[in-house]
Amino acid sequence: MQVRDSKLKLKSKSDLGRNIYRFSTSDGVPSKNGFRDSELVLTDSVDFNRDDSVLVVQSGYGYMPVVIGDLVPDGDVLAAETSDRAIQLTGLNLEKNNVKNVSTCTVAFYNEITRDFDKVVYAPHSYDPVEIVKNRISNLIPLLRENGKLFIAGKKTGGINRYKDHLNNLPGNNQKITQKGKQRVYRYTKTEDFEPEPINIETHFQAEIDELKIDFTACKGLFSPNTLDEGSKLLIENLELSENEKVLDMACGYGAIGIFLKKLYDINLHLSDDNATAVHYSEKNLESNNIQNYELKNKDCLDGFKDQKFDAIVSNPPTHQGRGVTKEMFDEAYSALENGGELYLVYNQNMKYEDQLNQKFSKVEIVEEKDNYAVTRTIK
Repeated sequence: MQVRDSKLKLKSKSDLGRNIYRFSTSDGVPSKNGFRDSELVLTDSVDFNRDDSVLVVQSGYGYMPVVIGDLVPDGDVLAAETSDRAIQLTGLNLEKNNVKNVSTCTVAFYNEITRDFDKVVYAPHSYDPVEIVKNRISNLIPLLRENGKLFIAGKKTGGINRYKDHLNNLPGNNQKITQKGKQRVYRYTKTEDFEPEPINIETHFQAEIDELKIDFTACKGLFSPNTLDEGSKLLIENLELSENEKVLDMACGYGAIGIFLKKLYDINLHLSDDNATAVHYSEKNLESNNIQNYELKNKDCLDGFKDQKFDAIVSNPPTHQGRGVTKEMFDEAYSALENGGELYLVYNQNMKYEDQLNQKFSKVEIVEEKDNYAVTRTIK
């Protein structure tokens, strides 16, 4: 991960903690160049006790864990994230600001957490599907202690009214405690033990390539959860691999590319993704399709495979994460390939990654162009 030492600086007005906080960020995390208004108003709105136990949901690069850690000096904080990159940055910024009472973890779903808390703080992203946020809320309620409180912040355009209505329909007390500009903060107090009704976010579909039909399970919030996307399909159709080749599906999502390649070519399969939820469904699909002897890791870029070499690496890269992330992926793929190894990519033609790839790889060729997609084969 290439860290942007962007010198984000925050001046605190609290009696607790330090006066100045400094943060590093990187491409691939939200608000890499500043602070999110919803997180700022959320930390300002919560009345923390010195000994509170607090869960920070989707910690990002670590603004809330760092500040809240200082506000509960006799308590403890757990910063949780679905992104390995974000949790690495959270750890880096905790160390940078010398905050000692915060631990970190990556989770696919928040019901994986096995402890309880006095307070839970959550500022959903405006692009998060509503069902995903509601599912998280339902998973967070059981983590609250008796009279524990969940604080959630956002704007109308970010879905906050839907989350307010969801909380209003649960046992307990929910009320708006802050309205600052377009931002609103709601405080839900748990008054009795109960298990909220689960929100169904799973999807199921079948995909076919070369008369091979494969069933997949995914969930809302992942890329192309209802069908095999045209880019990945085009990439699979234009690959040429040999049996037992050591192949990495980088940024594997729910595992579609790797599973098809394993079925079609009987390769030695490895997979990785930054997103813990994607890795959860990759594992589920690998097992349901009787794939044996694979290696799957929830790691950013190639962090999980630093000591390994591959005959081929394949990827439908997360272009929406920014060129900093894709450059890291391509540079690390080059280092992880055997001499003569191949990197296969599919991407929107407008990205023109072949220009960047030509600076490092000995050979770069576009093997297929269709419906504004380009499939590129590079050789180390």
